[in-house]
Amino acid sequence: MRPRTIAAGLILAGLAAWSAAPGPGTAPIAPLSDVPEAVARDGVLSVTLEARETKTVFDGIPVDTIVYNGNFAGPVLRLWPGDTLRVHFRNRLAEPSNLHFHGMRSSPLANGDNAHLSIPGGQDFDYELKIPDHQPPGAYWYHAHQHGLAEHQVGRGLSGSLMIEGFADGIPGLTGVKERLFAFKSIDIEDSDNPVVNDEWHGLVQTVNGLTTIGETLRPGETALWHLTNHDANLTVHLSLAGHRFTVVGMDGAAIPHAAEAEILDITPASRLEVLVTAGPPGSYELVTHNVLTGQGTALSRDRVIGKLTVAGAPMAPRQAVLPSVADLSSAAVTGHRRFVYTASKDQEKYYINDQRFDANRVDTRVRLGDVEDWTIENHTDDMHSFHIHQLSFQVMSVNGKPEPFNGLLDTVRVPEQGQVTIRLPFTKPEIVGEFMYHCHVLKHEDRGMMQNIVVEDPKAKRHASLGLTGWLAAWMRPGRADLPICGAGHAG
Repeated sequence: MRPRTIAAGLILAGLAAWSAAPGPGTAPIAPLSDVPEAVARDGVLSVTLEARETKTVFDGIPVDTIVYNGNFAGPVLRLWPGDTLRVHFRNRLAEPSNLHFHGMRSSPLANGDNAHLSIPGGQDFDYELKIPDHQPPGAYWYHAHQHGLAEHQVGRGLSGSLMIEGFADGIPGLTGVKERLFAFKSIDIEDSDNPVVNDEWHGLVQTVNGLTTIGETLRPGETALWHLTNHDANLTVHLSLAGHRFTVVGMDGAAIPHAAEAEILDITPASRLEVLVTAGPPGSYELVTHNVLTGQGTALSRDRVIGKLTVAGAPMAPRQAVLPSVADLSSAAVTGHRRFVYTASKDQEKYYINDQRFDANRVDTRVRLGDVEDWTIENHTDDMHSFHIHQLSFQVMSVNGKPEPFNGLLDTVRVPEQGQVTIRLPFTKPEIVGEFMYHCHVLKHEDRGMMQNIVVEDPKAKRHASLGLTGWLAAWMRPGRADLPICGAGHAG
């Protein structure tokens, strides 16, 4: 199969040959770390997530970070479709924060996946999400979404992986395959007198599962399923594995109907991929991120080795995946069309959608439950932008006016510089009723205005019906909104 390009918040590109510089720092490559996990039992996962400033040590170098539960990678939350997630959030920062459960098709109301909440420093809050039965299995993530502080908090470490189990089990040929999760996360260090930070890393610590270098093993011919997630606030991950090709079988948490092969994966911020890796002959193979400045002098390179795959042992037979059919929205009856234009000020300090910056008190878009709409997002800048919407996924219909072949649904898509994408959004699931956001997921741009509010209304339901005490509490904790009476208060931890 020839490499192909997918307009899905990522680009798959071929690369004939490349040379990689040694990995940064002097630490040996460590085995793939077992990141702390919390696993649902009997349909419920109850977990505490504490946000706190701490020192994280990378290759012996302490760095100021903000993390959940003391771990830079963040605990992995593992659930199944239909489960309930309960998170006791403890904000131990000196500033407000909150949680967003990226890609979850659950309610944005009350204490659900409500990114409008603002939990003050020193206070606690209880989130509860009902994961719908139709939530596609795959890789998702959770992260801070406090407007104005999102880039800072996510960029210092406030994120973690959320896995909806069952991806391999739902694809004939992959049951029982070896699975690995790779969470990519970087942190910028602006002021340092450490020569490794300045001369080898050039101020950028790039990690996988909290480590600067990782190691993985496979047997010759063995096929593994790798779940790749980009937790970075702003940076795209350009990934290759020497001597191997990736077979993409899932994007943004869902299986795709047509596999695609590539030598380099370009994973934009917030995007996720499920890929198959079939090991080649015995040997050692470098896992490399490209366009990342590394080393100095004659060793200066824009390639960074972040891991090695060791292939050894008795050969195995490769796996062949039989990908499922996925509902195609191409023939859906479209009820409306909208146009959104991305622009920025000349100094790139302010970002706009349709000439407006984000205002938490303004509803920018209203749709009715059951509508299916086509949105065209135009990028009138030379910046890399993306489009992400909470609570649902969409189908990419065209890129720069060229029809896009159907290959599944996404929740984040890249918007080409001085270009456009047209997407089709199904506002059809009742659990999404309420107010939520769409925005650029380059968090620098989001924080500086490139975000808007949308309300999905059910004409048959009354506004604010049956929110309960927790719902009133959630409304009270949302800054700047006075459309609900105050019936509660947060509690200090």
